[in-house]
Amino acid sequence: MFRYLGSACLLFIACTTICVVQAQKLKDPIQFGTVGAADFAAMAPVSQADSAAPAEILCDFGKSRIEGAREKFQVVFERVTRIRILRKAGYDWATVQVPLYVKDNSTEELQKLKGMTYNLVGGDVMKDKLDISKAGFKEVIDKNHRLYSFTLPNVREGSIIEFSYTIKSDFLFNLQDWQFQHDIPVRWSEYRVVIPPFYRYKQTVRGYLPFALEESQVVPYSTSYSEDARDSFGNSFGNSGHSASLSGQALQVRWAVKNAPAFREEPYMTSASNYRRSVDFELAGYDFSRNGNEYHDLTGTWEKITKSLQEEELFGVLLTQNGPLTAEAQLLLKTITGAAERAAAVLALVQQRVKYNGQERIYASQSFRKTCEQHLGNSSDLNLLLVQTLRSAGLDANPILLSTRRHGLVQTDLPELSQFNYVVAHVALPDKSDLLLDATEPLAPAGLLPERCLNGQGRLLANTGRWVPLKPTKRYMQFTTAQFTMNDKGGLQGKMHLEYDGYAGLETRKQILELGEQGYQTQFTRRWSDWHFTGPLTMTELQDPTKILKADVALTLPEPEAPAPLLYLPLAQTLGQFTNPFKHEERQYPVDFSTLHDYLRMVTLTLPANYTVQERPTNLVLTLPDNGGRFTYNITQSTPGTLQIVSRLQLLKSVYTPDEYTALREFYSRAIAKHGEMLVLQRK
Repeated sequence: MFRYLGSACLLFIACTTICVVQAQKLKDPIQFGTVGAADFAAMAPVSQADSAAPAEILCDFGKSRIEGAREKFQVVFERVTRIRILRKAGYDWATVQVPLYVKDNSTEELQKLKGMTYNLVGGDVMKDKLDISKAGFKEVIDKNHRLYSFTLPNVREGSIIEFSYTIKSDFLFNLQDWQFQHDIPVRWSEYRVVIPPFYRYKQTVRGYLPFALEESQVVPYSTSYSEDARDSFGNSFGNSGHSASLSGQALQVRWAVKNAPAFREEPYMTSASNYRRSVDFELAGYDFSRNGNEYHDLTGTWEKITKSLQEEELFGVLLTQNGPLTAEAQLLLKTITGAAERAAAVLALVQQRVKYNGQERIYASQSFRKTCEQHLGNSSDLNLLLVQTLRSAGLDANPILLSTRRHGLVQTDLPELSQFNYVVAHVALPDKSDLLLDATEPLAPAGLLPERCLNGQGRLLANTGRWVPLKPTKRYMQFTTAQFTMNDKGGLQGKMHLEYDGYAGLETRKQILELGEQGYQTQFTRRWSDWHFTGPLTMTELQDPTKILKADVALTLPEPEAPAPLLYLPLAQTLGQFTNPFKHEERQYPVDFSTLHDYLRMVTLTLPANYTVQERPTNLVLTLPDNGGRFTYNITQSTPGTLQIVSRLQLLKSVYTPDEYTALREFYSRAIAKHGEMLVLQRK
């Protein structure tokens, strides 16, 4: 199975790298207006999971080319799409939205829009044509984006809808991207691009579905233009007032995906854009010289991006100024000798002064002084202030650009600032190790990045810029232990002790901050609805994120109303039950836990003299392949009246591939089943 999250390559004509094959005229997989009665025949679902899909895309076909115009070259994109509406829940697919880009005095033009709804009535195909004047409208999203929407008429269950349109764009950098997967199944999706010899594009492919077709060939290319035309970069092509043409060979690239199941969000995923099968483009450069040796590179470099950010008023320039916390930082320099300890103190200082407003940004929104006065700022406001204060404390600190998990994975070979949406602080420690800090989480200790930041690599903006792995420094760790004593009527009384370390500690502290201690205690008791809590939940180390968070509570389980000769007790479940987050039998995408997980549970039960153990669960050890995880369940009876159960589930990898999914799902299922097994006690 294809196993690639993102790849980039350069598309251009070069006989040394591309085998020139004879051009063959390709037949389009769909023609608008050709729906017949046979197209309404029932079809087997694309996959078992799609048997209840509200609609399905029968064919989605697009093609892009670059052609000459009077004033400049243009990208011409054509699309034809056919969709079958299966249920009322699929009616939303009859409303189509077409994004258009606007800049300065230029706008992308939507042309040749057509739409049709087909219904089979008594064996005849009835057609309802889209009336653009009544069904379409344009919406302004922001200064650079418009959204044109239209709704196809007379849609019902069983309808087939179809639309086609052309977009002409002056923005050569905006070669149309293509998405092969959608939230409904797709039977055939195909995209073709023709790249002329004078433009070069970087292509990025994402996703995990295999291509049914992935091919390229060199084809004849020609286009005409007026000689007063210029390209997008101001280069003139000839003498004013004459028409001319360019001809040669172009690269035609073709991709297709067959029977793509509906894309569904699943537990432990990062941004959906990382997983949907798609292809994106970026203009890399151009060469209009007759000899082909005057290439102009437009992609830039990471070094240029660093330099431009250093010159930005709301980024690099801020870091050169004295900040409002400088005096306090210099005091820390005098009183704390260790670099790591001083960095932690600076982090605590910034966390105390400024709160995070939830906005993920690269640039600061205001001066550091205003941020401190308002006690509020975006991620860049806080973390650039943190960098500046760290420097004032005598530390080697610089910003790191990153992309959060929901924003998408960064392509490190694609120097593009738009890939990032977040900034954290980096401190180079004397032992050459990296210390990463984030002031947006007041409950996170130094070195523990928020989980949203654990996404591939970040770009360090220093004189010697480099990529820094965004890896967790701690596990997600839960430890639970309980001691219960059973009375002679079968009731349980005891106490429970819980510990939360690493990311479990951060998660729990955030819940307590959000709900309040009383609200959290209420939520906590709901997990054990059969139990009676005989005292409050006592929390320790709540305010110190560098310590393990601990909780203690006393509780009882009422005795049965009518004593029975046999008592069935799922003892391991008394400490809380695991749930299996993996409901589907198959998964096409990795499982990304972001960090290692460790759950350790111990329970001790003391029995009265009138109860004996008749049956107990067997011990069990489960392991995942390649040391990916381990589950142990061990029950011992040290004396006739005392039993102890120890259960531990460890995920020893943060990311599991789709090939490992089946084993991971079964691992969870068997661990849960073991926890549900009964301890059978006999009453004398």
